Amino acid sequence: MYRIIKNSWIWFTFSIVLAVLSIIFWAVFGLRIGIDYKGGTNIEFQSAEINRIDLAKNVLDTEGFTGYQTKDSGTDQAIIQLRTLSNDEHVKLTANLKSKIADYTETSYNTVGPVIGKDLTIKSIWAVIIASFGIIIFVAFAFRKVPKPLSSWKFGVCAVIALIHDLLITTGFVALTGHFFVWMEVNALFTTALLTIMGFSVHDTIVVYDRLRENFIKNPKKDITISAEESINQTIVRSINTSMTTIIVLLAMLVFGSSSIRQFILTLVFGIIIGTYSSIFNATPLLVWWHKKTEKAK
Repeated sequence: MYRIIKNSWIWFTFSIVLAVLSIIFWAVFGLRIGIDYKGGTNIEFQSAEINRIDLAKNVLDTEGFTGYQTKDSGTDQAIIQLRTLSNDEHVKLTANLKSKIADYTETSYNTVGPVIGKDLTIKSIWAVIIASFGIIIFVAFAFRKVPKPLSSWKFGVCAVIALIHDLLITTGFVALTGHFFVWMEVNALFTTALLTIMGFSVHDTIVVYDRLRENFIKNPKKDITISAEESINQTIVRSINTSMTTIIVLLAMLVFGSSSIRQFILTLVFGIIIGTYSSIFNATPLLVWWHKKTEKAK
């Protein structure tokens, strides 16, 4: 039998350390912001040239562009990301790229203005905030018939605290990896990954909470620590197995899928691992701690 609640101070300490490290990574390295949020131009081109990236860099350097990014995006495919271009600049750059790369073919050209990027940033933040409040309300409503002295609102708040823990540490992971890999950037796919992680995490948390409610209904006089310990032990294997099957599929996509979704998949894998951990080792122990603290105050 696992003793999760009894050793909750270990898990809380570990989570605090991870959270502090994430904040440090965020402050020191920062986040590599994609054009979705900061604005800019994204050019995708096709070429069979082995050194197409180096040739493109030479053209960009000659033209005086700075702060650009170039990366492969698949077989004979590459991407150039740089500041917002005017129509004349785009025509000139295309001509220069064609002169240096014999089989250069532009397959996609997108420009996002700074105003649109700022609007997307605000909407993404609101999406996370609204989703968090929605989860609190949903969990509180779903557990509204939980026996007293347990509070359904505590279930919801603890679930969201675990979610914030997951998002913070995942963002720290992206800041760290983004410092070393140019393709780990914050864009619309990153926000999609965060929202998906929230869904997975709260799912695992509700599984444990639902079993805790059932055990508490069967024996309301039993100490909540014992009921919570039993609930975690009854669901921990299911939670881990569910997450592992998802991660196996994601790893297959990471290895064999397109490099254009590599950042999205890697963020999801890490976030699901952290979300599974927090659902077992943080959400329920936090609920037990809060409940016992409230009962002691009474």
